[in-house]
Order: sequence, then C-alpha cells, then structure tokens
Amino acid sequence: MNVHVIIGEDDFVVGETAKKTIGDGVGLEVIDSANASNAELQLADLRKAEESLDTPPFLDPRKVTWWKNVHFLPGGRSSEDVKNALERLSEKLASVKLPENQHFILSGPHLLKTSVFAKRLAGAAEIVSFAAEKPWEAKRAAAVRAAEYASAQKLAFAPDAAEMFVSIVGTDARSLMSEVGKMRDYLGPGASVITAADVAAIASPGAKVEAELWDVTDAIGQRNASAALAALGRFEREDGFAILMSGVIEKFFRQLLDVKRGKTDGMSPFAVRKNAGFAAKWSEMELRRARARFLALREKVVSGTAAGDVLVVTELLRTMR
Repeated sequence: MNVHVIIGEDDFVVGETAKKTIGDGVGLEVIDSANASNAELQLADLRKAEESLDTPPFLDPRKVTWWKNVHFLPGGRSSEDVKNALERLSEKLASVKLPENQHFILSGPHLLKTSVFAKRLAGAAEIVSFAAEKPWEAKRAAAVRAAEYASAQKLAFAPDAAEMFVSIVGTDARSLMSEVGKMRDYLGPGASVITAADVAAIASPGAKVEAELWDVTDAIGQRNASAALAALGRFEREDGFAILMSGVIEKFFRQLLDVKRGKTDGMSPFAVRKNAGFAAKWSEMELRRARARFLALREKVVSGTAAGDVLVVTELLRTMR
C-alpha cells in the first residue's frame, strides 16, 4: 500500500514509523499542520497536501508526501468545512492508484475509528495507531517498547523491571531510548540483564515527566514519613493542593485495602505485586482508619470549611505514626 496513516501523540514514535517509508529523504515533501490553528489554515494545508498527492514524481526517482501533525482529523476539533473537506480527501485516498515510486503519509495525534474518514481508509491504506485509550495501556505499550530498545542494546529486563523502568522514565519513546542507552553504559559491555535494582540506581524521569504522584504514594506505602513529606513538598505550590492530595491519598489507601481483601480486578499484574508489598506493611484496621481520615478531610477541603494544606500534612503524619 502506498497510502500510510500513522496515529499517535508521541512525535518520536510517529517519526520513526514514517522514516520506514521516507527512507533517505529523496523526493520528500513535508506539509506540517502543527500551527494550523483555525479553519482557514487547516483548509490551506489540506489543499497543499492534495496538490502534492496529485503531482506524480515525473522524472524523479520517487516522491513521498508527509502531511504531519494533523490534529484536526475526526476525533479532534474542526469546523464543518474542514470535516467535509477531509471526507472528500478520504474518498480520494481510498480510490487513488499511486505509482510504485509515490507514497502519501498522513499523521496526527487522534483519529476516531468510527468516523467516515477512518472507515473509508480501512483496507485502502496502511493504518498504524499508537493511540492508547487508557493510561495503563500507554504504560504497557511503553514497557514493550523499552524491551525492544533494550534488545537492540543486547539487554533484557528482569521480571517487573521494565514496568518499574516505565514508571520512572515515563512513556515518551525518545526518553525511553535515551535511558536504555544510559543503562547500557552503566552496566558495561558484559551485562545482559537489567534488574529492578539497576533501574532504581540509574533511571531518571524523562523529558516530559514532571514530579509524579506515585512519589508520594510509594513513600506512604513504605511508611517512610520523611520521603512522603519531601514528595508532598514538590506539589505544595500547585493550585488545589489539598483537594488533589487528599483525593490521591484516600484512593491509594482504598487500593491497598482492595489488595488486602483480594479485590484486584482492573489492576495490572505489576500494580498488584507492588501494592501487595505495600499492603503487607499495614494492618487492615490501619488502612480502614487511614482511608476514613482522608475521605473526611477531602470533604472538608472541597466544601471550603478547612485550611487543607496544613491538614494534609498533619493527617499524613498522624496516619503514618
């Protein structure tokens, strides 16, 4: 197939996939819609893409049109004029017979699978989607990708180490590849396995990863009060700190209670094992009391009847004692 549709929010993954068709870049024409913020600009880019599609390579050895960052595909925000124009383009792409040396690549962050656009191209184009519908699906896909990058470096993750690696580095593909390369340098040429201890020692948050809420919950799970306070401190200047943290901590204690009681439906195997380790450090009564405290605290801060910032810290210290 000479028409390719690549869907995903990770620019690095989308770019690496496009390179398989682009090759050495000979005959490449790029239309970038990253800054097409209104209907006029979007329609202008659509016309450019269609003109490029309609122009064969002639005497050139090959031609590749890459229309990238199309954030207004069905599933994104666009005007009726843009939607209608995209539907006309999909009809054209589904019926066009491109010469062997001409390819058309369309990439964007989202595409609604049930849209007319997507249905028309199904079977007529090569469609590759990296869009994850749920956060845990994105993490699972990132763990697979990290394992692939490790394999290219002649490394393999020990059980649970890939999930731990992703929980620290994040799901950004460029960061995953960079951190795997760093792991190769750290372990040396003779090593073949990345253990959880190696990940804890060397992995660092990726470029798109801010302070993570799991820093707080991991410290609470370990009953490490000083680490929990330090993690909380990274969020204290955020708007709605008390509402956010009271909710996050209450949910965490609820999850530990569920694990304690064997209710693990919907949790990934990694999350079950990790939370089971935390739950072993708490009695069921302690978890029930802790959850009740933070549930009550959340109700107070949401209603505005309490100065929650101080109370979050106070309740946390009281609970962890």
